[in-house]
Amino acid sequence: MAFSPTSNPLIVSVSSSISSRNNPKPISLKLPKTKLMPVSSSEFSTLLQSCIDSRSLTQGKELHSQIKQAGFEKNRDLLPKLIKLYSVCGRIDNARELFDRIPKRNLDTFIWTSLISGYTRNGNPSGSFDIFSKMLEHGAEPDGYTFSVLLRASAELGFLKLTGQLHSLLVKCGIRNHLSVDNSLINAYGSAGVIDNTKKVFDRMPTRNVVSWSSMIRVFSSLEKFSESFALFYGMQVEDGIKPNEVTIVSLLPACGFFSSFRKGQAIHGWVIRNGFNLNLIVGSSLVTMYSRCGDYEGAFKIFNSLGRGNVVLWTSMIEGFSMNGKFDLALELFRIMQDQGLKPNYITLVVILSACSHGGLVNEGIEIFESMSEKFCIEPRIEHYSCVVDMLGRGGRLDEAEKFIEKMRVKPTGSVYGTLLGACQVHGNVALGERSAYKLFELEPENAANYVILSNIYASVGRWDDAGRIRKLMVTKGLSKDAGYSWIEIKDKVYIFGAHDKSHLEINEIYEMLARLDELIVKAGHVPSLKFVLLDIEDDDKKKLLCSHSERLAIAFGLLKAPPNVPIRIAKNLRVCGDCHNAIKVISKVVSRKFIIRDTNRFHHFSQGSCSCGDYW
Repeated sequence: MAFSPTSNPLIVSVSSSISSRNNPKPISLKLPKTKLMPVSSSEFSTLLQSCIDSRSLTQGKELHSQIKQAGFEKNRDLLPKLIKLYSVCGRIDNARELFDRIPKRNLDTFIWTSLISGYTRNGNPSGSFDIFSKMLEHGAEPDGYTFSVLLRASAELGFLKLTGQLHSLLVKCGIRNHLSVDNSLINAYGSAGVIDNTKKVFDRMPTRNVVSWSSMIRVFSSLEKFSESFALFYGMQVEDGIKPNEVTIVSLLPACGFFSSFRKGQAIHGWVIRNGFNLNLIVGSSLVTMYSRCGDYEGAFKIFNSLGRGNVVLWTSMIEGFSMNGKFDLALELFRIMQDQGLKPNYITLVVILSACSHGGLVNEGIEIFESMSEKFCIEPRIEHYSCVVDMLGRGGRLDEAEKFIEKMRVKPTGSVYGTLLGACQVHGNVALGERSAYKLFELEPENAANYVILSNIYASVGRWDDAGRIRKLMVTKGLSKDAGYSWIEIKDKVYIFGAHDKSHLEINEIYEMLARLDELIVKAGHVPSLKFVLLDIEDDDKKKLLCSHSERLAIAFGLLKAPPNVPIRIAKNLRVCGDCHNAIKVISKVVSRKFIIRDTNRFHHFSQGSCSCGDYW
């Protein structure tokens, strides 16, 4: 199946560029028949490992039966592997049943740890600690591998105090300079955002491997410390002579996408090609995401096309790339072709395509996908899918329908659902429904300042200043504050951040002079400021001044002063683009003949020659 050549000049044919790469064939095991020939425990161990590697539950059960017939089920070498077999195949209940049949005298640290690992692997970290408690009661001593597994479980639970207690306990147990434990500590502390402890563990390690460095890079990237991420990437190669692997690259690439650091992303892509990772699906999917999040969906599609048939992760990444860059028709078309290629979407794919339908105004198409997902894809809707439908209906102005949809949901509505509805009420000026949604949110998320701000803005938009002030006072009483809006732009490897009405920059005079010239040009071109977007009870002239100095406008002025001619100016923003700024930037792109790529919390806006890729629907 191929894309229709008439649908978009970017896509001519997927089928011609997707190679006929053979999928790996499942491992076929020839299990020995114990009645015909004796088999040693070591031979059974090898066969078990093959079942574990191939996740073959059926063959594993057959092998387990033969092990039992041969009298090896309680063998100390085979028991942990049998437990691991069931856990990697998602059958932790079978693993626990086998474990419970083992005489307590035969339980050793390795067997206990195998079950602890099984619970963590199957998404039940709390169960891991229950087994650990029984292990200590039994008198078994945990080893380094036990602590490595428990630290991973602690990271999943997000309990920093628990991580600290495990750290103290492993020191008391005399487990020092254990590479696996140290790597797990980096992951656990890093997941909790405790950078000082993470760095201490890393700096004290006598030896470090690629996992150690990759974990540190991931930690810094997740905490938005991107310069440190790049320093570590080069440091691992120079200091320790360690070659990065695919995990390293996947950990590093988000540092390129977040700041729209296009040149760094291209440099990493070059490194990937030179080092032979360009056909790796994991790296390829991350590169697709990186290019998409830098606003280059065409570059993302080239990588997607080079990777052959790929897998569901790759296709989902590309669908999301089209969606976030305003190419909703292509996202929907790729979703259809993905199915024609025999790839079944997972629940994340469905969240992505439903979000695309929402942001693209494709309400009917989105509803059809949602209503068929259970029967067609055997995936029951989760809260994320319900939120997408509420967003879809809300953006389309069908607010009453959205409210009724929430009332009929099969799962309990969360803050994300009512938050989506509240945002739609602000866009469409529905005060009554906005009030109902906000007060539900005040119960569900009493500390979320954004909900109070939106309700206050809804009141202000209709001139109910007393009510707006009342909500602001309520925020003060609760100790809540509004998130400040800011935009950032990268010029010559340096990131410059601007707040609204910012005057802290060293070249602020030149920036405001550029703003004044731009304002004069767009007014002559017919732009009329939309004063409704200033939700303050002030004079109109003051509103106009405030609109002109929003953070995205300051970043644009600075970009025009500093960026090379004819190069698209890339800007990121932590909040939704202001409606007046959106209209103004469309005109600016025309009067200065420049392309602006701006990423806000929802998507990318590609401004060029007086229009935006979002079609004014965002």
